[in-house]
Amino acid sequence: MLEVKDLSIEFLDRSSPERVLNHLNLHMEPGEIVGLVGESGSGKTMTAQAVAGLLPGHAVIKSGEIRLNGQDLLHCTKNELRSLQGNEIAMIFQEPMTSLNPVMKIGRQVEESLRLHTDLSGPERKERALKAMLDAELPNPEDLYYKYPHQLSGGMRQRVMIASAIICHPKLLIADEPTTALDVTIQAQIVRLLQKINRKYETAILFISHDLGLVRKLCSRVVVLCDGDMVEEGTIEEIFRSPKQDYTRQLIASVPVRTGTPLRRQLHE
Repeated sequence: MLEVKDLSIEFLDRSSPERVLNHLNLHMEPGEIVGLVGESGSGKTMTAQAVAGLLPGHAVIKSGEIRLNGQDLLHCTKNELRSLQGNEIAMIFQEPMTSLNPVMKIGRQVEESLRLHTDLSGPERKERALKAMLDAELPNPEDLYYKYPHQLSGGMRQRVMIASAIICHPKLLIADEPTTALDVTIQAQIVRLLQKINRKYETAILFISHDLGLVRKLCSRVVVLCDGDMVEEGTIEEIFRSPKQDYTRQLIASVPVRTGTPLRRQLHE
């Protein structure tokens, strides 16, 4: 479904170009959940933004191709790319308060993709928005529809972002550190919600995180990045039981250990 080949990206906002992604190869099958892990600055977000067509202006693709169901995303027209964004590819960001419009009611924001990609009437959009909010496990969607982002908790705002992302039933959902700003209990709820969406709509999910514990619970396969290079790829079982690279072993070793419970047992509970 998704195929990234030989993708290299540079930043051009400094005195000399800075390579931030180096000949990355990545593939995803329909309905698959793949984890993209690594420390800050490893290239995870650049990969996500490149696939979603959201690279910042100072980022330049030096080589490679990105294909979604055979369509070349790097050579689409602006209109073609716009038709894919939110419709075929959707993205959940780390901090919803920076993505949600503070002066726009929740319902209108959830409906935005429908407004761009369909000819549905206002009542039809509202009906779809309420269903998406239910899918995102938001309580009392009829009430929330008329509220503003500041009236919601952090976990509820993230669910609003998820509702907005899934309302058009995209084939690929990119989740860029979607649980980082949330407490542990809400993190677990968001992971279960993403699992439910994956099963219900067969949505493929690219889950970007530095939290290997969450990646282990959600993903079937993992790609490990370090300083823009892909250092290792494998199934959850392969990566956690027998990592091949020192960097991957260091990432696994950095997972917090609960007192009295061996790390290896925690990783495979």
